[in-house]
Amino acid sequence: MGQTLIPRAALAGAATTQPSPPSPAPGGGGPLLLWYKRDLRLDDHPGWHAAAAAAAAAAAAAADAAAGAPRGVVPVFCFDPARYAHLVLPRGGAEALCRALASLDRSLRQHGSRLVVRVGAWEEQLPLLAAELGAAGVVAEQEVEADWRQGVERVAAALPGGVAVHHWRAPLLASHDDDYRTLKARQPAINPPLPALPELPPLPAGAPDAPQGCHAGGAGGDGGLGISSAQLRRLAADAYAASLSPSLLPAAAAGYGSNGAGNGAGNGASGGSSASSISFSEEEEGGRLIDRLVSGAADGGDGGGDDGGWQAGGAVAAVGGAWEAEVSGEIAAGEGPVLRALGGYLRSLETAAEGGFGGFGSGGEAAAAALAQAISAHDQPATPDGCFPALFGRALSLGVVSKRRVYAEAAALLAQQPEQAWPAGFGLLRQLGWLLTSGGGASVRLHRQKKAAAAAAAVEARDFHEQMAAAREGRRVHGATLHHWRWRGLLTDYLAAPAAAAAAAPAVGAAERPAILLCHGFGAFSEHYRDNVAALAAAGYDVYAPTLPGYGRAEKPVLPYGQGLWTDFLADFVLQVVLRPVVVAGNSIGGFISASLAADHPGLVRGLVLLNSAGRIVEGPYQPPVEPAKSRPPPAFVVDGVARALFAYLEGGVEAQLRRVYPARPDRADAWLGGEIARAARDPGALGVFRSVFYLPTPRALNYLVTSKFGGPTLVLQGLKDPLNNAPARAAELARCCPNAQVIELKDAGHCVHDEVPEVVNREILAFIEQRVLAPGGLGDGAAAAAAAGLPTPAAAK
Repeated sequence: MGQTLIPRAALAGAATTQPSPPSPAPGGGGPLLLWYKRDLRLDDHPGWHAAAAAAAAAAAAAADAAAGAPRGVVPVFCFDPARYAHLVLPRGGAEALCRALASLDRSLRQHGSRLVVRVGAWEEQLPLLAAELGAAGVVAEQEVEADWRQGVERVAAALPGGVAVHHWRAPLLASHDDDYRTLKARQPAINPPLPALPELPPLPAGAPDAPQGCHAGGAGGDGGLGISSAQLRRLAADAYAASLSPSLLPAAAAGYGSNGAGNGAGNGASGGSSASSISFSEEEEGGRLIDRLVSGAADGGDGGGDDGGWQAGGAVAAVGGAWEAEVSGEIAAGEGPVLRALGGYLRSLETAAEGGFGGFGSGGEAAAAALAQAISAHDQPATPDGCFPALFGRALSLGVVSKRRVYAEAAALLAQQPEQAWPAGFGLLRQLGWLLTSGGGASVRLHRQKKAAAAAAAVEARDFHEQMAAAREGRRVHGATLHHWRWRGLLTDYLAAPAAAAAAAPAVGAAERPAILLCHGFGAFSEHYRDNVAALAAAGYDVYAPTLPGYGRAEKPVLPYGQGLWTDFLADFVLQVVLRPVVVAGNSIGGFISASLAADHPGLVRGLVLLNSAGRIVEGPYQPPVEPAKSRPPPAFVVDGVARALFAYLEGGVEAQLRRVYPARPDRADAWLGGEIARAARDPGALGVFRSVFYLPTPRALNYLVTSKFGGPTLVLQGLKDPLNNAPARAAELARCCPNAQVIELKDAGHCVHDEVPEVVNREILAFIEQRVLAPGGLGDGAAAAAAAGLPTPAAAK
């Protein structure tokens, strides 16, 4: 009933690893369960190689001993609605999963097997199936993020006696180092993909055929698996609504308006509704949320903008989101479609010189045109080569294609298209001919190289972060636990500390208490709240501190980073991880993001704390534009040059810059903090995050977000020695322009007050929550103050 990591042995003549077969269970001759989760393929599947080797060994042993029928392998997929909700509820998510499963089943049948589908909680269905079949073991991919890893652990604990979960991994990089620059200097070997097995072990007699535990309903479009995408959405919606705190249901349901979701946070529109404005019962709210999740995902209403992706205000987002291309679901429909699309992407079919649509099969020209349009739409100056995560993020998240296969295909194309030297001499006609030659000339070749390099770099970066996360998941640090979570396919970490139950005030039940959400500033990460998380939890609050995408040890893919994306991230973190309302506190740009969360999702936020927050203050009448003003950056080559120069300068002087913003306690700008920030700056993609600053739209006024939009209880803790602005004047401005805010000046603190004087900040946050958030009438203070000052109330602002 335990878990083991399958040992690995090198394949002869190849720089790869293959799992050794699991050992048979004592006295067991039953089949192995090959548990599919997010590895929906036959190609490059170490689990199949291990299971097939074990089945062959068992068959040989049975034949020698005349012990009856040989042991086989049962491929099983268990749809656990709670765990797959983030994959199937976004637009096209359920359809993509159904198509991927149907494609996998067809491939399995072509190789002498088939897919068994179960529906229900993993820890219930997998042990039941193992008991029914007398299974000898379970073979499954090792998980990284907390929820999925904990789910596998519960399965292992519930399996019949003597049955273990055997883990496999498929790393791209043969070695790992937390410092990416050090790793690359060692030139680590690249593991090539394993080929699909030509023949699979047979299923044992009595293997179930139809899914068990499926709700009644039509099964149209189920691909022969017995469960439809509509059923998947309904099951996931039910499970998701049940997971939320009852007090969060109104905010989650309100996020799905007439178009399925609120408008994006960047345009000033509200994506949510205050819980106090909803008069439905909890049961009615749960029903509203479920209906909107199901209908929104089905009709495409879960995208609030023309880009077709989920934006701020929706209740669930995953696998791509606002940057995801429409064709990503079609690409993820199976190994065939994703490999054809990958070939088209690598060969840059958006260029007129390419042609050759035959690889897409019937209707290939239309498919190629859709792919070309998606590439063009997502290759913008702010996100060069951003088309790869937009196109292939969903396929990678479902495991329809492996990182190693993508890398191998990109490397093969690069080998076929070597760099060509610039022609000698200065003849203009000669150089123009070199650049413009069609059908494989220099221009096309360089274009192909760029796309192939982007694909290879993307999967290498993904593998680097997954290996780093796997080694850190579950660690105890700073009195909290370090966990990992995938947001829209992007891996990030967070600190979590549960409330100390004994510290809860007798008058306030633990279920009524908000959680505390801590948001770091520019260049920082979750552990910047090293002396806050445990202390706040000891006072009786669940505390979370996530790392924003693009920072710390989070992945840094090519994405449109900015206030809208980070606000969406915080909203989803509350709705998918915290699952209850929060008091959100943010430092620097994290303060502005926290204020945006409170403004655009007031039903998620009970109170707001600004710790030397960034954001402009506009006195007098203010109304944000209906559409955010577009940035007007210099040409891309200028942006790139300036970004590289500034990046190099800042990277070389991290500790000096830190000491500057820690004027009262320079000792807190220690080697660990500086080392972590410098380490993150060397991560793949870090420069792109820095470059995105040049393309940010003009932000809304901070005081507008705090008072006119949120209007709830707000605390401002302002370190007066902050060298980044005139801190005393800024404190006075916030007090004058935000009548719902209590402003406290900290005379002996600089920019990072939470880390420079953590004891003071912790004390003030706790007093603020007890006195203004939990006190009767606390939630109405901001609206009353705004009205008294003649400012727009939150209701009017919406």
